[in-house]
Amino acid sequence: MFIKLFFTKLKDFSKQNWWIYLLLAICLGIVYITGKWSILEIVIIFLANFLWNLFIMIMQDYYTSWNNKLWAINQVVSVSIFTALSLYWYIFKDQSQYLLWQFMYIAAALNTLLIFVYKKDLKILNEYSFLAVNIILFFVFINYIEHQNFHILQAIWFSLITSWLVSIKDKVRYWLNIVWIFSLTFWSLWGVISSYYLWSLDWIALWYFLLTWTVLIFYIKLLPNYLKKTE
Repeated sequence: MFIKLFFTKLKDFSKQNWWIYLLLAICLGIVYITGKWSILEIVIIFLANFLWNLFIMIMQDYYTSWNNKLWAINQVVSVSIFTALSLYWYIFKDQSQYLLWQFMYIAAALNTLLIFVYKKDLKILNEYSFLAVNIILFFVFINYIEHQNFHILQAIWFSLITSWLVSIKDKVRYWLNIVWIFSLTFWSLWGVISSYYLWSLDWIALWYFLLTWTVLIFYIKLLPNYLKKTE
C-alpha cells in the first residue's frame, strides 16, 4: 500500500508539474556550459526537496483518510529528509535556524510515531512543553547565533508552528501544514529574488521555491474540504 501510493502520487505529481523536470534540464545545461556551481549538488538537492515534498503530500493523504499508522511513518520520513536539508543549509550556507528547530520537528514526528505505531502516549510531549522548549531555543538563537532581522521572524514562526504540531486533530494539522508550506514558499522565493538582484542566482533556493510551491497548490486544493469540517 505504501509503495503503491508513493508511485501513484509520483505519477500525479509528474503529470501536473512536468515543467519542473524541463527546468531542471535547462538549469543543468546552463551549469554545464558556464562551468559555474556543481551539477551533482543541484541534482542531489533537487531530489531531496522533491522526495520531501512528495512524502508531505502522501502524509496528507494518509491522515485525511485516518490511516494514522502510515501517516506517522511518512511524517518520520519527511522530517528525516528535511533534517538532511537543514544540515546542508547549516554546513554550506551557514543558516543555523533551520537545524536548531529541527529538533522540535523530530520530537513531534517521534511523538506521532509512538502514539500510532507503538501505542505509547508520552504526556510530557504536548503543546505546553514544546512551547517552553521553543522559548529556550529562541533565547539561544537571539543571543548566541548570528542572524538577520528576517531570521528572527523565521524563529518566531518555527516556535509557534512546532508548538502545535503535536496536535493529532486532522483539521488543526491541516492548517498548521498549509501555514508551514506557505511560509517555506515565501522565504525560498525571497532567497531567489535576493540572489537574483545580487547577480548570483541561488539554484538551491529556486528548487526549494518551485517544489514547495507545488505542495502549497496541493494543500490549497484541499481547502474547501477543510473549511466544511467542524473538527
